[in-house]
Amino acid sequence: MFSDDEEAEIAVDIRRVYAARVPPCSLGQKEPIKPLLQSARNKDPSVVSSHYDPAKKRLFFGLDNGAVCFWPLTESEPNSSRFVGAHGGPVTAICIPRRSDGDLGKSGLIVTGAVDSSIKIWDYQGKVILNPTVCVQTLYGHSGTVTSLVILGDYIVSSSTDGSIKMWRQEEGRGQLVYPWFELQATVTGMDGWVRCMTYDSSNDVGELGAIFAADESGSVTKLMPEALWDDSIQRLSTRMEFKVVHRVERLHDRGISTIRFVAKWDLLLTVAFDNCIRAYDVRTSSVRHCWVNERQCQFTALEVNTEFDEVLAGDAQGVLSIYSVLTGRLMVTKLLTQQPSGAGGAPRRGATPGGGASSVLSITAVLGRQLYAVMTAHDLGLWQIEHELDYNVARGGHEKAVISLYSCSGGVAGPSGDHDYRIFSASLDNTMRLWDPYDMACIRVMDEVKSEVSAMTFYEGWNILVTGHDNGDIRLWNLDTSNTVTLRQHNNTVTSLTLALVHRNEELLISSSYDGWVILWDIRSLRGEEPHMVAKFRAHGLEAARAAMSGSGVAGEGAASQRPSATGATVSHGSATMTATPAITTTTVSAVPPGSAGAAGASGEAPRAALTFPEPEILALRFDPLKKAIVTAGTDKVIKVWAAAGYDFLGSHSGHKDAVTCLALDSNFLFSGSDDCTICLWDTVPAGGQKTHYAGARLTAVGAGLSGAGSGPPPAPASLTLKAPFSSRPLKVLSGHRKSVTGLDVLPSSGNLVSCSLDGQLLVWDYVAGQVLHRFAHDTEAFRCLALRYDRPEVLVGTMQASLLRYAVHESAVAVPGLSRKGPSRPDGTVAAVQEAVEALSLAGGAEDSDR
Repeated sequence: MFSDDEEAEIAVDIRRVYAARVPPCSLGQKEPIKPLLQSARNKDPSVVSSHYDPAKKRLFFGLDNGAVCFWPLTESEPNSSRFVGAHGGPVTAICIPRRSDGDLGKSGLIVTGAVDSSIKIWDYQGKVILNPTVCVQTLYGHSGTVTSLVILGDYIVSSSTDGSIKMWRQEEGRGQLVYPWFELQATVTGMDGWVRCMTYDSSNDVGELGAIFAADESGSVTKLMPEALWDDSIQRLSTRMEFKVVHRVERLHDRGISTIRFVAKWDLLLTVAFDNCIRAYDVRTSSVRHCWVNERQCQFTALEVNTEFDEVLAGDAQGVLSIYSVLTGRLMVTKLLTQQPSGAGGAPRRGATPGGGASSVLSITAVLGRQLYAVMTAHDLGLWQIEHELDYNVARGGHEKAVISLYSCSGGVAGPSGDHDYRIFSASLDNTMRLWDPYDMACIRVMDEVKSEVSAMTFYEGWNILVTGHDNGDIRLWNLDTSNTVTLRQHNNTVTSLTLALVHRNEELLISSSYDGWVILWDIRSLRGEEPHMVAKFRAHGLEAARAAMSGSGVAGEGAASQRPSATGATVSHGSATMTATPAITTTTVSAVPPGSAGAAGASGEAPRAALTFPEPEILALRFDPLKKAIVTAGTDKVIKVWAAAGYDFLGSHSGHKDAVTCLALDSNFLFSGSDDCTICLWDTVPAGGQKTHYAGARLTAVGAGLSGAGSGPPPAPASLTLKAPFSSRPLKVLSGHRKSVTGLDVLPSSGNLVSCSLDGQLLVWDYVAGQVLHRFAHDTEAFRCLALRYDRPEVLVGTMQASLLRYAVHESAVAVPGLSRKGPSRPDGTVAAVQEAVEALSLAGGAEDSDR
């Protein structure tokens, strides 16, 4: 977020409770509106103005056909709308008096103004038995459209397009009458053109009567102060008031002001104009405190305030709600509230413009309970709940498209000052990488990629290098100290995963994987003047693995080819796939089935057909296990493969998922995998034991002679070679809790609990030994794409498909299993073995069932 004040960083969740449509004809109407008022017979009536009565929980609205109606609101579904009365033209202003507003409030009357320049006072309670609605009085005095109404005590203040403001006062001496009677008392003129809107508010201090602000089409604002008059006959202040023009702000906007709102608690005057911006004018200092420009470059059409959370809510012509913080002056969140107007059966509504997009927000009004708002468009009513008491925060102001990768620094020493480095990096489909300040989660640096789409990201903390993978197979190294970039090219398809691995002592390499099925190891450090270069490359998933499986090995994925340059510049090949030798390259081949056998012939014939029938497997996830010195890969072939980091030999595979494996995580000896099948599987990364197979040296020699190129013979084979057969394992445990694809996994450092996120908008904290969900964070409107754990505080960062960066506080005491710590320096000896025994014991009963799958 944007403030050091944690209270100002609370996230906002916006969800719709229900929606209703404006009916062509409301209930309670004694007789149809005259045809003269229905100016467009083929057009449904549209809402022009609205006002909420908190005492009776009614939302009044005026239509363009002259009708005045209301909805009795509830928190479930609204009741049918009711008809009040009709003007001779569109109803442009509605005002409901408060109970403290003299006889108007006591009688529960309704005051409306319209294009016909008249002001009508209605009694819907029905003091006349034969008709539930009575037009008490019609006030004539304006010569133009009545634009707004304010009720203050015994006064009705009205503004009009005739450029005047009129004060109507209740006439005295008529206490015996059923209804109060109003007469014109004063007129304020001198405005620059139309008076478009007015607002009133009071601090409720003793003796303080508040202030009225009126805005005109020139962008200026006039302040009127009511003052109570002294009555000599009773020697006290009377109910009579005098309205004085005390201040005028010239040209607050460059264009006409359409909406105005005075908030006495903040000493702020909020104005919306046709220049697509909102200005917060401080009435004490006579200066503009905030100016908010609509990021969609369209007009704001509605305004509401939330004094509890110090927020300004604004709706615009594209149907989007924007919430601004008054304390920080920043945009907090946006939400699309409306859709394209439609009629019955999804057809376009009569009178709607084809391709016009979402409906404009006409009004936003706080109604019913706390944090409930009625949002009205020209044809629809929606009740929305804006929830603030959430268990996550939002870092906004960053990406515009889906966040695909997050990286949180582990706290190493950064720079000569010796400060700990807890910076956070994010990458998005908007082709930007952003650096976030861990203190207040403010975006402090943006790096733009212009050549290709970003598909993966990691960070080399020791050398301050940001590494990104791209959809064209490139890997880009961003030196944050010098702002230089280096491009590495070896992959021929989208780079899907990047990780750093301490393969050997003082040798930290970058490992990359791609849709092309290859895994490549890079040395990206510029030591001894040596440029970043490829160290090794081997095929982990693809056609070679399928050919080896068909040749009779019986192990899925066995026999993938690998290449690594030797100290002399030669290329050494491992596995059962062959590499063609040249005079400059010596090749040694180890094959489980001799060439020329039936198995080999079958493989050569079946492999092309398999390639035509099935798409090439793609690598989606990659991890390096520092304990086992192993590289783990997984992808669309539903199989997890394990490779030795020294020599890149194929160690074995894990099978059990029913769909593509999308993410991996490690915790000591345990491997976790998430999949498109919505499950999480627990594995022993490299199972102990395994059958050993002996091969004779003559057989190896024959194999080498049959596959080597002309002019070069195979190297001498040893007398015997002992190989450990690749393992093939089933999951120790299967965790089911997500409804959509699992996209992110990690392990909390102190408790050892597993954290997972999914496209279903859930962040789950697991006790994976018991297979139970300890805590569930849910977000209905976001699809979670990736996650990262912070090392400076108990917090999980989640990137979403909706371009949000969410922050979930995960307190270890609340989600840890009592008496069991599975990770960290305080881990007791033998804990890993104890946990493994517990997992194996829990999985014994379901092992047979898993095998049947």
